[in-house]
Amino acid sequence: MHLKDSKQISAAAELLISSKDLVSKYLGCEPPSVHIKGVGAFDSGRVIQADVLNVSSELMALIRELRLRFWSNGFPEPRNKPPPVVPFFANNSIPAGSEMTVTEGRVGSWTPHATLMKMRGADIMRLKRQAKASLKSALKTQNSKPKKVVTAELEVAEKPQQLTLNDFFGIPKAVHEPFQDFEFGEQTVSQIELLSMLLPKDKS
Repeated sequence: MHLKDSKQISAAAELLISSKDLVSKYLGCEPPSVHIKGVGAFDSGRVIQADVLNVSSELMALIRELRLRFWSNGFPEPRNKPPPVVPFFANNSIPAGSEMTVTEGRVGSWTPHATLMKMRGADIMRLKRQAKASLKSALKTQNSKPKKVVTAELEVAEKPQQLTLNDFFGIPKAVHEPFQDFEFGEQTVSQIELLSMLLPKDKS
């Protein structure tokens, strides 16, 4: 979600603290555990993440209802329209999987993952635009000059390696691809935190 100032941050923190009832409702006193395995990337290599597997239905229900609670209290999710302030759906009347419809596309599906590494900074969007221009130019050049390979039997066109935006932007594939099947093991989910995606973690 996007929090534009300290007032919104404080309000979001208070809402999270007041949502302890959901933890009791779905998890009781037993902290859930998940299995973490494999390393991959998304957003054209800007973010490196590990897959979170074996997530219980109770934990997913807690995450879903937390997201809906924040949405219904006026907090927008990233890259989506600001939500209207509407009453919280306390009676759990929203069936799982229907978040997109009920919230008019403002709360969609979510895939569990653990962020390991990411690019951040004020120049990210400018660098991405430059990378898209470089990719477009490279593809145009690549497609206009197919290489030919002569074999003993016939002459065939060599298929060029497919370029992607990650060849010009993001964390290089060589950094994470060797670990795509890496086994991190079991992890206990012991707490829920409100963290900034851009700023360092503070002591509080």
